Amino acid sequence: MRAALLALSAAVLAWLVYAPATQPLAWCALQAGIVLLLAHLFRLTVLAALFSAGLFPLLVLALWLDLPAWSYALAAALTFGLSRNALFERVPFYLSSDEACRVLSIWLPFGVRVLDAGSGDGRAVLLLAHLRPDIEVVGMENACLPYLFARLRWRLAGSPANAKLCYGSFWQAKWGEYDVVYAFLSPAPMPRLWQVFSAGAGADAVLISNTFAIPGVPANEVLVLSGPLQRELLIWRHPHAT
Repeated sequence: MRAALLALSAAVLAWLVYAPATQPLAWCALQAGIVLLLAHLFRLTVLAALFSAGLFPLLVLALWLDLPAWSYALAAALTFGLSRNALFERVPFYLSSDEACRVLSIWLPFGVRVLDAGSGDGRAVLLLAHLRPDIEVVGMENACLPYLFARLRWRLAGSPANAKLCYGSFWQAKWGEYDVVYAFLSPAPMPRLWQVFSAGAGADAVLISNTFAIPGVPANEVLVLSGPLQRELLIWRHPHAT
């Protein structure tokens, strides 16, 4: 919502200098520049800033190309299929880096069962399963397009037996069946993630979050990453750990 408000504010400010109907290219360039400046001031993520900066220029481009009406419906369907969680759960389509997966694979104990909560295109599931044949990795994703792409990747990877992909909400998963829950979500659902983990996971289970912390709950361990966006893996033991 904040990103959309920044884009709208920038559009109004750009309108004071250029009229979009008569000078669309100049207006788009100025609007995108103002969005990036405001995004920096309000400390939006890089992805949110780029999305906001490109929103109005893409709209103007679509109007200039005089696209047929069905193309807008198709774009809306593809957007919903790709990022429904950004709309309903404030979870963007983040993808775990190779470094994060490799660091995680080194840390994981022998023979554990891992739930990738919000597995996206399945890259983390498949890479962890490849790096650690002794563990089982289950990915759950409820955005249909990333899930279908993950299934295709799984097939192309030879259908590894220790990698499983499930369509559905990880909130409804049987958390007690997993030794480790891994998530790369956003700040918004982290309090709920901790509540569900504390209530549903086993006493010896571990929660690992890529980059995003749980407010008011210090991590028991932190694994540092070198990426500009994915900075660390935060690890929590279950509050009732034995």
